[in-house]
Amino acid sequence: MHYDYYNIIKEQYFKSKLGLMRFGSIGDGGYYLSPSSIIESDMLFSGGISSNVEFEFDFYRLNPNASLLMVDPTVSKWKLLLKGITRLFLNNKRKLSYLYNTLIFLDLTNKKRCKHLSKWLKTPEQIFSIIQTYFGDKKAVVLKLDIEGSEYDFLEELLAHQSQIRAMVFEFHDLDVKHHLLLDFIKKISNNFNLVYMEVNPSGGFVNSLPKCIELSFERK
Repeated sequence: MHYDYYNIIKEQYFKSKLGLMRFGSIGDGGYYLSPSSIIESDMLFSGGISSNVEFEFDFYRLNPNASLLMVDPTVSKWKLLLKGITRLFLNNKRKLSYLYNTLIFLDLTNKKRCKHLSKWLKTPEQIFSIIQTYFGDKKAVVLKLDIEGSEYDFLEELLAHQSQIRAMVFEFHDLDVKHHLLLDFIKKISNNFNLVYMEVNPSGGFVNSLPKCIELSFERK
């Protein structure tokens, strides 16, 4: 019998909550949270954006006072602009969406309260040291991590900084071999955070009918 980590998480930790809204795009790149989690925060730290910044843009519009820090070395203003223009001349179904996100990225990175860092988010980097360096001390951070497996490198740091976190959204990868790390993390934060949303990301594939990739949303109790 295979260890059904997905249903164990769902049965032991998932707490259904009314009033959640989807922020960001439909499909990959969007996450469910309560609007209050965004409104009551003082910052969004977004690790991993690729070419989709609709979640970040929704956060920016809903909270006019919070800072926004995006960390991803694979994107830049010129890379996105050149790719966006190129796709206009190709038969690509997502070309308008790509160009829309390019324009959003250009707009956000021109704002004083928004910053993009072109660097890999992996150890020995520390999320809250990066926040401190660029925006000072923050007390109610919304954290988004979609960093293709490197999210596990930061779980111990997040445990140590729970008091500074308002909400967290993740895309957890490689669960067929790392589910024990996720279960341990959820158990340790369960006194302070509720798991309010969970969803399978089918693009990550399946092993023994169990998802290798899931998206989770946590909110402070």
